Amino acid sequence: MNKFVSLSVSAALLVAGLMISTASAQEINYNLPSADTIQKQKDSRRNQAVGDRVGRRIMRAFELYSEEEDIVAAIAELEEADPRETFDKAYLNRFLGNLYAAQDRMEDAFRSIKIAADADILGWSDHASSLKLAGDLALGMEKYSEALNYYGKWLQFTGEYDPQVLMRVANAYYELKQYDKIIRPADLAIQYAEEPDKNPYVLKVASYYERKMYAQAIEVLEAGLLVLPGERTWWNQLGMLYLLEERVDKALQTLELAYLAGYFDKESQYKALVQLYANNDIPFKAAETMVKHLASGDIEKTARNYQNAASNFEASKEFAKAARYFGEAAKLEEEDDDRAMQYRRQGTSFIRAERYRDAEQAYLKALEFGIEDKGAVYMSLAETYFYQEKYADALRYVLEAKRLPDTRRAASSWEQYIRTKASNKGVNL
Repeated sequence: MNKFVSLSVSAALLVAGLMISTASAQEINYNLPSADTIQKQKDSRRNQAVGDRVGRRIMRAFELYSEEEDIVAAIAELEEADPRETFDKAYLNRFLGNLYAAQDRMEDAFRSIKIAADADILGWSDHASSLKLAGDLALGMEKYSEALNYYGKWLQFTGEYDPQVLMRVANAYYELKQYDKIIRPADLAIQYAEEPDKNPYVLKVASYYERKMYAQAIEVLEAGLLVLPGERTWWNQLGMLYLLEERVDKALQTLELAYLAGYFDKESQYKALVQLYANNDIPFKAAETMVKHLASGDIEKTARNYQNAASNFEASKEFAKAARYFGEAAKLEEEDDDRAMQYRRQGTSFIRAERYRDAEQAYLKALEFGIEDKGAVYMSLAETYFYQEKYADALRYVLEAKRLPDTRRAASSWEQYIRTKASNKGVNL
């Protein structure tokens, strides 16, 4: 029999673009009959036997299927039968439907099982299995409303809160985009499961997420992680949902736990943690995390990502490290003006690190690649030469800055300061 539509949808990025059904979905009654009522139904279902003519066909088909393993011949044997009694027709179609299903002839299987189920005449166990199989086949063929119809009948007929059937009900509602109707069967599936199962939690999160009820989705994930703490994707999803609710502290705490537990496997997760560190005024951790995963290949080596690391090192006053990664960013920039800007930032970080010779080289590269704001770079170059006591070079770039209107006033002040300092040092300019 074919597989059902997977129940394990991801809540972080819940499946988009599903087919919208125009059929109205069956309303499920979850108030099931009592055990006494079910027992009376069982007792009222008298056992019947098929007629001799049809019975012989069924026995021959069974032999072909079970002993000779010739399912094609078994199907042909049953297809040649011409049952006249309602019970015979239902019984034969139940058997034929199972054989069709074994051959993946789903439309034929559903047509036959539907005949058996709709007759409502088979013995209790046979009728119950026909109802469930009709639901399963309909679900597998994306006939979600019909699946709900037969699952609803199965629940009322058996009086059982079967977690698997309830999950199929919830899944059918999900596929129909009737998200509000997912919650009740999913809750019952959680309540009656013998062992904790992630799927009802997943579908509940999907229901709330699709309706933008993020606070309720958070509650579901929090409850789910209490019983299934090893569900690694849930930690990441929970952190993202906290972000959607602007609960930044909780988002950081949750994603950091997931990170330390080794649950990250996507670039977006590492970058989200980096951003959270930065937003929570922990720039050094942001930078170190970015650099670590750039090196390991978890985060793509791009100018933007290296600039992110550099900016966070700069914010944490690790200026030498900031300069290093501004340089890495510059190497990866494709446009000359962008590369020039990265070198200018590198030069500024080197000045702050008091590495004036390195700053000088960075600013010269900024000029080489056509930095737009030349006056500011001339002023910065003058500063690097000044601190290296290269007063002639400092004066040269100050005079260049004086020619530009934006830096003329500042350059004039610096010119006098440089000349005075050089004179005090015995340097003749």
